[in-house]
Amino acid sequence: MSLGELKKMKLVAYTDSTFGTKVADVPEYEVLINPESYALTYGTEVSQKSAQGASERITTFSKRSPQSLTFKFLFDGTGVIQKGGGGLLSGLAVPGLPRAKPDVVTEFEKFKNVVYKYASDTHQPNFVQLQWGALLYNCKMTHMTMTFKLFNPDGSPLRAEADCTFLGVIDEVKLATVENKHSPDLTRIRTVKLGDTLPLLCYREYGNSKYYYQIAQYNGLTDFKQLTPGTKLIFPPIEK
Repeated sequence: MSLGELKKMKLVAYTDSTFGTKVADVPEYEVLINPESYALTYGTEVSQKSAQGASERITTFSKRSPQSLTFKFLFDGTGVIQKGGGGLLSGLAVPGLPRAKPDVVTEFEKFKNVVYKYASDTHQPNFVQLQWGALLYNCKMTHMTMTFKLFNPDGSPLRAEADCTFLGVIDEVKLATVENKHSPDLTRIRTVKLGDTLPLLCYREYGNSKYYYQIAQYNGLTDFKQLTPGTKLIFPPIEK
């Protein structure tokens, strides 16, 4: 990305948890303004048992909970903020030029169409991929609260915020691989060590570093530029 280029976050709808096929009739959504921050939450589930004759319960690890990601999205229809463009000043209205004033309700419906639309064939909402620079997150939206803050005299909204929580998704094939249910000569699991990079690991596994983006997508990495030592990564067979 060149200096001064502005990368807008995109949300893309997919048909299933493999994230291989986009929903044909749902256009990807590009946000008006990138979020100021996001919160990534990790968790574990534990179980508690009472030992015979003991006064306290014994806590044991059960499983890891899926990651969750929380964002706040802005919808603005005042014309102060302009959509599109690519420079540092992108998004600012230029004095003296006509201002496009998107309809807040229409923009929200486009957004909701990606993250909340109910698919009649699968009987569930879309799977969603968040794309923003190094962030690549496969997920489903679990909560959304819409807050309207500014209104026209007729009561139509001019500005709104959507607080959304997304839950990380991993498909059954990957899950079985993580749990070592697949043969290691077909799919390999590697533990990240200090100094490892994704291109380097791909070079070791496939003899070519160019597959790093595919592996990042496959593992649902949120930031593949900085790998955390101890992280387990899945390297599936790749047709070269």
